Amino acid sequence: MSRLYLRIFLSFWVVIILTVCAVLLINTQLEFAQQDDIELSGRAMRAADGMSQRAQRALDRGGPEALARWAEGGPRRGRRITVFVLDPTGGDLLDRSLPREIRGLNRQWQRTGQVPEPLRRGQFITELQHELHGRYLAVLTPPPRPMVLRLFGPLGTTGLIGLAIIISGLVCLWLARSISRPVQQIRTAGRALGHGQLNARVADKVSKRSDELGELARDFNGMAERLESLIQSQRQLLRDVSHELRSPLARLQVALALAAESDDPGRRGEYLARMETDLGRLNHLIGQILGYARLSQRPEVRREPVDLAELLEDIAASARLEGRTRDIRVHVEDFTRLPMAGDAELLQRAFENIIRNALAHTPDGGTIFIGAHADPDGLSVSVSDQGPGVPEERLDDIFQPFVRLSDERGVDSTGGGIGLAIAQAAIDLHGGSIQALNRVEGGLEVLINLPRNTS
Repeated sequence: MSRLYLRIFLSFWVVIILTVCAVLLINTQLEFAQQDDIELSGRAMRAADGMSQRAQRALDRGGPEALARWAEGGPRRGRRITVFVLDPTGGDLLDRSLPREIRGLNRQWQRTGQVPEPLRRGQFITELQHELHGRYLAVLTPPPRPMVLRLFGPLGTTGLIGLAIIISGLVCLWLARSISRPVQQIRTAGRALGHGQLNARVADKVSKRSDELGELARDFNGMAERLESLIQSQRQLLRDVSHELRSPLARLQVALALAAESDDPGRRGEYLARMETDLGRLNHLIGQILGYARLSQRPEVRREPVDLAELLEDIAASARLEGRTRDIRVHVEDFTRLPMAGDAELLQRAFENIIRNALAHTPDGGTIFIGAHADPDGLSVSVSDQGPGVPEERLDDIFQPFVRLSDERGVDSTGGGIGLAIAQAAIDLHGGSIQALNRVEGGLEVLINLPRNTS
């Protein structure tokens, strides 16, 4: 059962159970409160019987002092019933703070000069008079009615059920909005993404939820980020390809114009030779671009036995032939078989680009070092050159297509700065990793780690 479904199901039943319990509890409290209110009202009425005569006798006998003693120790003792005696100025004889209800009765008595009507059941009001001391107002009152009785008493059982239905409806409305609002936000973000707003994302408030809606929002944001990265990389690739193709095409156009205008067969042959060279570079660059584009689509990797030691020896032999004209040596460590499962063609292309990159950046008379070893987790290969190295902050950039860090690295390269990008893509497809480090003694070292089995 999904968390969202479980949440709705449990919330629905919790609302119903809480509503029923609240109605039963409030109804029970109302019954007890009504019984207590009736009992206190009855006690107050019994205490009020003959109160006027007793209070008047106390006033006649001892004046306000005797009336105060009577109010303090009279009918309220042990009965939660209070007697307030107000003097002609409206103050309490016992100097107590008057409740709001008593203050209202006092204002009415002071304003009209008449005995006010009781405000609720159980309340008794009488006026006392004395020739010397004036008029007094005695108010016998039970404690305030319970809060539950004041709030819900007028509603009755039917009213309580109606109130419970309203509250339940509000809770269900909140629950429905808590579900529909995230869906609407995801829908809005999807529409924005569909209209080309690549930075459209679902808000963190939704993506941080722990239910299926939160998972959906996180998946959407991840999809949007990958889509934005893919489109941005495609746009950048298109710009870079256009830039890389423009230079050889421009040279071809110039050479073609010069050859057409020249009457000297020797010069014309020189221009044609230059055109042939540029055509070869252009053909190689287009092949590299197409290869990188195919790898960027993450094709399926064939799983076949590959001896990495034999593959590296073959590539090193070709590199020695290329480096012979510049007196560059290629040193390969002695290692036994390095068996693994992978795509031989992709691995061939990856290591060939890495070693060719080292060959292009090693100065005349230098040496390229190729090492490899096996461990329980996989295979490790290192390719080192004696070139100028790379600035530390740009080491990761050399694996991006068409990146040229300086004129020193790649001045004679025909790969257009895409060889290491192809190598990284091929290594990634095999589940491996590749990184570049500057050697302490100078030059660049490329480290490749590969699992024995491609999954």
